Amino acid sequence: MPLKFDQLLQTAKEHIAAGKFNAADSILVTLKNQHPLSKDVARLWCSLAMRTGRAAEVPVYAETIYAQVESDFHKAHWAHVLGTAQFMLLDLSASRQWFVDALNRLMALAKAGKIPPQKQHPNPSQSEGNAFASGKAEDLLWQTCAHLAHLNIPAFPYAGTLLGLVRNNRLLEFDKDLDIAVWTDRWHSCCDALEQAGWVRAPMRIEYANYRDYVHPEWGITIDVCGLHREQHRITGGFALPDFPEEYQRVSVFPIFGLTQRSTGYGPVWFPCEPEKLLHAFYGDWHTPNPHWDTVVSAHNLEKFTLLVRCYAYHRLVQHWLSGNLAKAWCYAHQIALKDPDDVIVLRARQWLEHAMTRLKREIPLWPGNRPPRRVYTRMVADLFHQGHIRFLQAARTLGTHLTVCVVSDERVLQNKGKLPVMSQPERAAVVAACKYVDAVTVETPDKVTAAFMRLHGFEVYTFACATERERADKYQLCEELPLGMIQELPYTAGISTTDLIKRILKDSESRKTP
Repeated sequence: MPLKFDQLLQTAKEHIAAGKFNAADSILVTLKNQHPLSKDVARLWCSLAMRTGRAAEVPVYAETIYAQVESDFHKAHWAHVLGTAQFMLLDLSASRQWFVDALNRLMALAKAGKIPPQKQHPNPSQSEGNAFASGKAEDLLWQTCAHLAHLNIPAFPYAGTLLGLVRNNRLLEFDKDLDIAVWTDRWHSCCDALEQAGWVRAPMRIEYANYRDYVHPEWGITIDVCGLHREQHRITGGFALPDFPEEYQRVSVFPIFGLTQRSTGYGPVWFPCEPEKLLHAFYGDWHTPNPHWDTVVSAHNLEKFTLLVRCYAYHRLVQHWLSGNLAKAWCYAHQIALKDPDDVIVLRARQWLEHAMTRLKREIPLWPGNRPPRRVYTRMVADLFHQGHIRFLQAARTLGTHLTVCVVSDERVLQNKGKLPVMSQPERAAVVAACKYVDAVTVETPDKVTAAFMRLHGFEVYTFACATERERADKYQLCEELPLGMIQELPYTAGISTTDLIKRILKDSESRKTP
């Protein structure tokens, strides 16, 4: 007797859970042809397609289902499927639009007093968490790092793995994977060595140039391998997509640090010399546990909250809301709002989540105030205030919790550049003070930025950007008495400058004179 529809669907689910994707696909293709508008078939088929590298096949089919369903809940679900597929296809603009659509649908439900039913999830301590609580995962970490060190590959604990080892002297019990980092010049050697040692490369929804996942075939533990790039005055990591623009990158910035060797039962391994520097860059007050932390979104050392990170955060926010986990959804809405206080859709979403949780008498999460005051200081001319100035100040503000800008005097500009600025110091100071990324403006211009000056005013970071090597040399000479840990050079925005604006004005003026 042929299997019924529900039995076939259940068999396909079991095949997917067991990793038998081909068997599941053969069932789902048949069901899809027989029941092209079945939401249950479509949901399972789209999930399988995105797991097996066929995300490009999802949008057309999912849009057909989206157009057919009527309720806000089902519209939100299929908007989330479409947003996820477009994210995997790296059409981030389309991805964001679908996620916003999903959020609007979910807020409409909340206004009507409705929320999705809360799904029950297994306790991680009952499955993969056991390896972290028992010490098995830590043994595997040291065994792997020692093997890589023996091959002259300096891989070392990183992110949540480093946090557990330093704060708790063991791995975090609730962690889900191991994190190691390696310098980018040894990145490919590290990945090759892991595969030769038996680690299996895990499929990723997006293939980054400096980030990979591997799974241990025996223990099922995942290890994340992060490539860190050493620059002259900083170290950068994150997710790199070399052939894509800035909004498609996730750049995290660390102060310069070195490595030292430690002894383990498996041999010597590499470890950061000053792990606290990395942890502070990542977490702020890393001593305070935060179970709601998501490194991709929450990290304090993001150079910019790019569209890539935003889409990832939207994906998680909608995912948890659809599953009825309002507290977790609120945490993502809150994290996005911390990064971008002008994101109106997220601010509204957070309000409706709070309204729903209050009505249901659910506890609103307490987000630890784990970013102690960190005052940032910079100096700038800011003549003919333009987009480059705004981008610099935005990036400078992300380095701490308070940004003070010294708008240098007309006399100092004349001394350094051989000409007076177009705008006077009071005019330039007024414009800078109006920028939302600036907390305070001063017009007192010290000859040198010294450690005594920084301590006097409570500044912890001195930052600047350089258009040329000569300017870089001048700026580093200005702060040569500061320890390198207090200095943070930011990228210079090319393509726009005060000089360019002046040339544009003069050219326009000349063209107007021509009859």
